[in-house]
Parts: sequence; structure tokens; C-alpha cells
Amino acid sequence: MNSVLGARIRSLRESKGLTQEQVAEKMNCTRQKYARIEKGLVDISYASIITIAQILEVSPDQITSAVNHKAQKEPMFRDNGASEKGDKFQFLDEMINTFYAHRKLYKSVRQVDGDE
Repeated sequence: MNSVLGARIRSLRESKGLTQEQVAEKMNCTRQKYARIEKGLVDISYASIITIAQILEVSPDQITSAVNHKAQKEPMFRDNGASEKGDKFQFLDEMINTFYAHRKLYKSVRQVDGDE
């Protein structure tokens, strides 16, 4: 489920016009490590989310929020046979993936708090 968080981070980074190298340099890590975060290949800590949010000048909620704050756009066209139900299914699928990403992040934060 880190792929959901990674995709959001990537989208925010691209909207700011930053490269992976620039963000990695500000995080004091390698571009390869940062790229793995965006691909969802590594677990991301809450501390890293806060750092990335500061670099991208967004709130951590914009990375972890289960609700996409962008206005829902109607598709400009649909393939033959596609329906509005398909759009709703895709939206629900994204919501479920975000929920599980949140749950995993919450458990990792609780585990860190318990270790302290």
C-alpha cells in the first residue's frame, strides 16, 4: 500500500516542478532511495512524510489523506462499453487502497511510539 503514498508524493513533486534528485538532496538521501519511496518499494516513516511535506510545501494531510481534495472530474470520453459504474469502482478501489495505506502507516507510528 506504500504505492498509494508514493504515487501521491510523486504527483505532488511533479506539480511543484521538482526532480527526484532535488528532493533527495533536500532529504539528504540518494535519488535511488527516494525513487524507491515514490515507487512504494520501501516502508515510509511518518517522519519522512513530514520531511517530504515540508520540502514540497504541502501539509502531511495532502500526502496521507484518504480523500482526494481535487474536484472530481468527469472523464472526457469513455471507451465503448465503459460506464459510469466503472468510474465509481475505480474511485472506491483508490479509497480502499488509501485506507490500507493509512492503516499500515498508523501501525508503524504506534510501533515507533511504543518503542520510545
